[in-house]
Parts: sequence; C-alpha cells; structure tokens
Amino acid sequence: MKSIKFFTLGCKANQYDTQSIRERFLSRGFREAQARKQPDYFLVNTCTVTSGADQKSRNIIRRCVKSNPKARVIVTGCLAEKDWGQLADIRGVGLVIKKSFFPEKISGFSSHTRAFLKIQDGCANFCTYCKVALVRGREKSKGLKQVFKEAGALAGGGYKEIVLTGICLGAYGRDLLPKQELVDVLDILEGVEGLERIRLSSIEAGDVSSKLISRLRTNKKLCRHLHIPIQSGDDRILKRMNRKYTAKNYRDLIAGIKRDIPGISITTDCLVGFPGETGENFENTVSLVKKIIPLTTHIFPYSARPGTRAADFKGALDPKLIRQRCGRLAEIAKECKSKLMLGFRGKTALVLIEGASNDDAGLLEGLTDNYLKVKLPFKPGLANKMVRVRLKSISGDSFIGEYVDKC
Repeated sequence: MKSIKFFTLGCKANQYDTQSIRERFLSRGFREAQARKQPDYFLVNTCTVTSGADQKSRNIIRRCVKSNPKARVIVTGCLAEKDWGQLADIRGVGLVIKKSFFPEKISGFSSHTRAFLKIQDGCANFCTYCKVALVRGREKSKGLKQVFKEAGALAGGGYKEIVLTGICLGAYGRDLLPKQELVDVLDILEGVEGLERIRLSSIEAGDVSSKLISRLRTNKKLCRHLHIPIQSGDDRILKRMNRKYTAKNYRDLIAGIKRDIPGISITTDCLVGFPGETGENFENTVSLVKKIIPLTTHIFPYSARPGTRAADFKGALDPKLIRQRCGRLAEIAKECKSKLMLGFRGKTALVLIEGASNDDAGLLEGLTDNYLKVKLPFKPGLANKMVRVRLKSISGDSFIGEYVDKC
C-alpha cells in the first residue's frame, strides 16, 4: 500500500481543500504516512497570498524532495494556479495539479475537533494588492442541499462545531439560481441534528447585512464572533486598495454590531506599508484599531504581488519602516486584546474542549463561542465536550478557567 504525507499552507479554505484531497487519495488505497516515516508521495497544498507564503511553499517542496529523493512530490494550491511552470521546474517535483481536478466534499476533518466546511470559492473584489482573485477565479457556491448533507455527515461523525469558510464568504449564493444568501445557509444548518456551533471564518465589512446581524441575535447555534478585515484605517489608502468602505463605515458597523450583540468578539486583519502610506495614513489605522478594540489583529507587511495593480504603484516603502510600523501596531493590538479580555474576567461561558494544551500537557484547551481561548485543569474524557466554566484569570492570550458544573 502506497503512503502519502500532506502539507497545507494558508487559509481555512486551503485546509478544507487538503482534507478533500486526502479523502480522495485514501479512498484509492493510499494510507497516510506515520510520523517520522518516509512516504512514497508528498502532496503540498500551496499559498500565494504574500511573497512570504510563496517562499514558504517552495521551501517545503524542496524539503520534501531532500528528505526522500525517491518519493514523488505533488504540488497543488494557489501558487500552482499561476506559477505551475516554475514549480514543475523544481528538481524532484513529479506533478503540479490545478485544484479544480479534485472534488470538494469531505466526511471528516483530520486531527481537528472543529470541522471546516467550504461553501464558497472565488472572489470578484479585485483588491489592488491581492492575488487571490487572480488564482481562485470566479465566485462559485455550493447548493444548499449539498451544504446541508455535508454538514449533517460531519455532525454525524461527532463534530460539534463547523466553521463555514470561503474565499469571499459573504458572496455565497450570488451565482446560484435562484440566488441565495449566507443567512440561508445559517437557517438550514440550525436544523442539523448534533451540531451545536456554527462559526463564520471571515467576512467583508460590506457583506455584514442587517439579516446577518439579526441571525446573530436569534440563531442559537451561531457563534458570537466575526472576523472582519480592516486592512487600513485611512480613506485614501482604502481607495487605493479598492476596498469598498471608509474608515467611518467600518467604525460605525463595528459599533452597531457590538451594541446589538452583547459579548461579541471582533477579530481583524491589517495590511501595513501599502505603497504611498504616509505616517498620518498609518496613524489613522492605529486609531481605528484602538476604537474597535479587536480581540485579535492579524498584521501583514505589504509585499508586491506580481500581476496585481498595486505592484505597479509608486511610493514603495522601505522594508525597515514597514517592520517598525508592524511592530507598533502589534503593541496596540496587544493592548486592545488585554482590554477586551479584562471585560470577560469572572464571567461564565461554555467551552468546547479541543484537547490537551500545546503549552502544557497538564491542561486542557478550548474556545468559547466568542473565540476566547480557555485553559482548564486536565480531566480525562473531555475532548470534544462542551463544558461550563468560569473565566477565572488571564495568562498571556488565554483565560485560566475553573469548572462550574461537575464533569
């Protein structure tokens, strides 16, 4: 029996894609290689969202070739969509495959307590800095029946939380006949037996509709957590990025969500060092982050992506200055996280236990519905269980909890 080892880079959609590919191989008689065992095949699912992701993808490919020159290395993913020729030229790469070759359906999610369910692919936003729309293609959505069936299979397999993912999740259903919306998915998944939580992975500010906010109030399974990218808090930079909102639009949206949904957590992305970004432009981003107080802020230094409009923009910033600005924003983001977490200290919450903590095997670790990480004293048999806890104290980016109910 041939063995295969998988590597995944990038987003939740890529992780879903790898699981779909994994199931395809295993159904054809392959087995997944055990730890520290050299496989007959490697499959690397690449990412091209940043130049760093490009380099990391190539490094992993070369590492696979070096670790077992006799193995066949298969490359797929976003980097393969546009740069397949360059990847095929890497010595030792046996095959480069476009992702469209693989089916998009899963029955489980390897080594995860929470299952990702991709319901949408493609993007039509064409942000000037982003290569994703160029490699993922047009928007396309799964039909509601397929989503319901796949979610039912995952819940039947013991998954209590499903994370809905897509390249542009809020665009779900625009391509279907008749047209559907993301809230239609939420409505049907509320009826999936055994499913206790539905989480959204990431959604654009312009796609957070009044209907979605209403579902956050009424759908008992929908997690009080939204990841809504900012990218910049400056209107001039947002326009150059082809982002379709202003800083005020974003600020008002978050204020309204927090007013309507008590206890909700907002996480976000910021892109620092966009061509032409002045000190004032950057400070506007800092100011916006301070005002919305996100739980987590993912900070990305700008890197020019070949084929995008911004790659030809004038005003490129010194990499050292970009690093300095990233560092300053990271400090602000850390302060915001601490401030937000303090507001939850002493409160009770339901935590879905994921398993032993990565930091301390004597502790269990899990998430609340509003994406707070909680560590708890170890008790056997609690993995993938929902437990009620008190958020007793804060340690780093996590809460230390105590059990409220007997477990």
